[in-house]
Amino acid sequence: MEHVNRFLWPVAIAVPALLAGVAIGHYTSLPAPAPVAQPTVNAAAPAPGTPASQMAASSSSTRVVAESETKASSGDLISQMQAALTRPGSRRTYATFSKLADSIDAQNVNDILAFAEGLQKPQEKSMLLSLVIGRWAEFDPQAAVAYAQNIPPGTSRSWALTSAVAGWAERDPVAATSWVQQLPIGPARDQAMQTIVSALAEKNPQAALTFLETLPPGRNRQSLYWPIFSKWTASDPVAAADRALQLGPGVSRDAAIQVVGSNWANQDPEAAFAWASALPAGQGRNNVMQSILANWASKDPQRTAAVLLEMPLGTVRDSSLANVARQWALTDARGALAWAEQLPAGDAQRNAVRYALTTWVQAEPTAAAEYVATLPPGKLQEDVTSAIALQLANSDIQSAVSWAQKLPAGQSRQNALGSIITQWSDAEPAAAAQFALRASDADGRTSLLENVSRQWARNDPAGALQWAEAISESKVRDAVMPSIIAVMAESDPRQAAQLVGRMASTDARVTATAAIAWQWAGDDPQAAGSWVTSFPEGPGRERAVDSLMNRWSQSDPYAAGAWLGTLPQGPSRDTAVAAYTRRVVASDPQVAAQWAETIGNEKMRTRQMETVASAWMKTDASRATAWIANSSLSEDVKARLLPRQ
Repeated sequence: MEHVNRFLWPVAIAVPALLAGVAIGHYTSLPAPAPVAQPTVNAAAPAPGTPASQMAASSSSTRVVAESETKASSGDLISQMQAALTRPGSRRTYATFSKLADSIDAQNVNDILAFAEGLQKPQEKSMLLSLVIGRWAEFDPQAAVAYAQNIPPGTSRSWALTSAVAGWAERDPVAATSWVQQLPIGPARDQAMQTIVSALAEKNPQAALTFLETLPPGRNRQSLYWPIFSKWTASDPVAAADRALQLGPGVSRDAAIQVVGSNWANQDPEAAFAWASALPAGQGRNNVMQSILANWASKDPQRTAAVLLEMPLGTVRDSSLANVARQWALTDARGALAWAEQLPAGDAQRNAVRYALTTWVQAEPTAAAEYVATLPPGKLQEDVTSAIALQLANSDIQSAVSWAQKLPAGQSRQNALGSIITQWSDAEPAAAAQFALRASDADGRTSLLENVSRQWARNDPAGALQWAEAISESKVRDAVMPSIIAVMAESDPRQAAQLVGRMASTDARVTATAAIAWQWAGDDPQAAGSWVTSFPEGPGRERAVDSLMNRWSQSDPYAAGAWLGTLPQGPSRDTAVAAYTRRVVASDPQVAAQWAETIGNEKMRTRQMETVASAWMKTDASRATAWIANSSLSEDVKARLLPRQ
């Protein structure tokens, strides 16, 4: 098994879902290598840019074995590697490569590296280079690291460097650590340090922890506790738990406790739960309890369910109920649902029922759908109905539609049809559009049309626009055009702006204009500002400047404020200033207050000044009090805002 682990390690670090510390442990689970002869490969660091193949070849004159013997040995290894490559992806291939790596030594490493560099498939080349370099580093770490550093930047170089550091740490952790600490601060250094700590933890977790605590504090140090306590818990969870609690309060201690709880739960969830239950109250305890319960639920959901019902009410219990329902439903959906239904009424119970049902629908959508139809109207029925509709639509759109149309009229039926139409529009937008056009108001016809138009525009904006403009009924056409224009504005707001005039409805034009202004402000707010101020005063201009200012003041409040100063007095300026003050009051209440006082509309001005004053009082009461006392607010408003003497 150790041979397989050695080859799988660089694959594991490439999987984002795995924690780096866990992945690193895959390589360093190997036992310490047996003593080998002192290598003869050149260990001096090469000049930057030296081709890796030249570096490997540079040591050919130093080989201590007869040339004929070396060639035979290298040739045999390469032949076996070539044979293994004819079976890519099989476990046997992994085992073969790992076993062959143990035969790599100072006399044949150059030939094996040259073979690996000559592979045509990048994935195979990266994996084999990483494997060979990891073995090389066990007997000549400096040369292996130097070689890895000269691989072109990218994933392959990262794999190779990590493998080299792992091999080096096996032989001389002090030297390896010294080298790693010379690296620039960043992800590469973090990963290399995790590799070293993992290598030490494999042999002696307690010694690894002692070593870690001698290092100066640095970025992401808490992640280095993961491989130590993960390995420690595997061999002695009680000792690991006791040592974790001895760490000083903070993120490192919380991380260690989390690792112990998660790993201990894999071995003995009852014991892990008992330990975590005795921890001091706090977020750290809550996190580890949730982790233990999640692991426990995956193994024995019924037992976990019984334990949860004995726990006091709170966040841990509530969040874990839903997870137990989901895990239980994987093997016994009806049993999980029956349990969830008997829980005390509340959000936790509704979540548990929803999780059980959404898991059930993946296995038996028809049976689950029949059950949902018997639920009383409400949010639970609406949420679950939408989930079932999506699951049915994944396999058969027409069956999903037929099922949804049999539901009682109401929000659940509209939600189900909305979920189905969104899925349908991805595959057959024209057919989905025809269905939406024939739908009744009771089925949410307008909402269905908007869903179709939005989804169609994302995949084929020209096709969606052609369909919309061919709709004879102007009311329907104006209902779908804003959605299409809004999607088009994401990539080309100027083109979208040219389409606004094609809508007959004022409301539709106002909606579309606001959507364009928002998107355009993210790309070129000055151009968007010129466009919206070309409109006459009215609802369209007001909605547009409000949208523009909300987006612009997020990304560049100073430039947005400068633009505000160019606007003439009027309703649209008041709207823009109000939007601006809402955005900047948290970061600069004094500026927000100054702008709020310039609003022309008295009711809007008073409302915004009160909002600013209330927010300012929470962060700097003395300055806020001085501003309120000298502001243009009425005496009644001042009395309401100022603290009583």
